[in-house]
Amino acid sequence: MNDKECKGPTSCGWVESERLLAQTFDKWRAEFREILEEHRRDIQNRLEAIERRIETKSDRENVDIIVRGINDELARHAQEIQSLKSEMKSKVNSDTLWKTIGVVVALGGVISGIVSSIISYFRR
Repeated sequence: MNDKECKGPTSCGWVESERLLAQTFDKWRAEFREILEEHRRDIQNRLEAIERRIETKSDRENVDIIVRGINDELARHAQEIQSLKSEMKSKVNSDTLWKTIGVVVALGGVISGIVSSIISYFRR
């Protein structure tokens, strides 16, 4: 076995790429947590505003206010979820592309090393 051949994940750089992938997912998780926390605060503030309005209106007006508020929230959140989905898809696509290119280049280097070793062995 040649000393330059890959002998496991740590000698081929897999651990480093796994670490980079884990860091990337941690960053995304933090971004999503921040977005969700912001939405929670926003919803809480809107609910408090609705409750204040409810206290001053009649029952029929209360129901109308609640229904309008819920419909507005649902529409806004649907748009934001769609936006997050498209952002996530674009991030995953570009990251996957660069990682695939890296793997192809690394495999090409390994294969060329093996081929050159075989050629030099047969030339002797």
